[in-house]
Amino acid sequence: AATGAPAGAPAPAPAPAHCAALGLFVSSETQGAIDSLASQLGVTAKMMTVYAGNNYTQFTPPSTSMQLLLGVGEVTPAEATTIGTTLVAKGHADTMIRIMWEMNGNWFPWGVQSLPAAQYIAIYQAAEQAFAAVPGNHFQYVWNVNAGTAEPGRTEFDTYPGDAYVSNIGIDYYDYGTSSESWIPPVVAFAATQGKPVSFDEWGLNGQDDPGYIDYVASVVHNPGDDVSAEAYFSDGNNTITQFPQAEAEYRKDFAGSC
Repeated sequence: AATGAPAGAPAPAPAPAHCAALGLFVSSETQGAIDSLASQLGVTAKMMTVYAGNNYTQFTPPSTSMQLLLGVGEVTPAEATTIGTTLVAKGHADTMIRIMWEMNGNWFPWGVQSLPAAQYIAIYQAAEQAFAAVPGNHFQYVWNVNAGTAEPGRTEFDTYPGDAYVSNIGIDYYDYGTSSESWIPPVVAFAATQGKPVSFDEWGLNGQDDPGYIDYVASVVHNPGDDVSAEAYFSDGNNTITQFPQAEAEYRKDFAGSC
């Protein structure tokens, strides 16, 4: 007999066979807002997605007990040292740091239109070395592509900075229909060849009430063979999951009981 549950109460959803840390993003980047969304979705969030503004010397992490998934742009070694020192001092020595994420797109100043692959790699490596030198840190470093993006003359993988500088290979993946599912296996396969786990650092519905998209991401996240260590739904703008009832219901079904 179950213990501690009232008669007739549904059994809690079991954790999936493979447990990736569950994270969420909301624009306020506050513990209260994350807790509220997680409660509505029927999940327990253990990771909060946050971003450092352009003035890196003024970065202050949010007040939270959650692990941080932090996006930083084209930081200098000195800026990386400042950010890393602040993270450790504020109790976030285990932060996952996405250095110059979505670099294979053309919408960030560190993207393909601005930085040749060799220059990107040099900046990433210098930043990672500075973060890694911060006393007391246990940081993880995410090299984070945008799924499905390859500019002319480039590939998704030509800025890989090397195994010594990467803890996780990150995927940002938004819903462009079932054909976009083909974007994910090449990144997962590349991660496997490097011996690195995968993280879905941003994923979202892209304005569509598409439960199939939610179910597809869940199938990858919960597949032990794909080695996904973390995932963080990006609930903002046209990705706000609570605006899409079918997708929200699918998320609750697929991710309740996640680690």
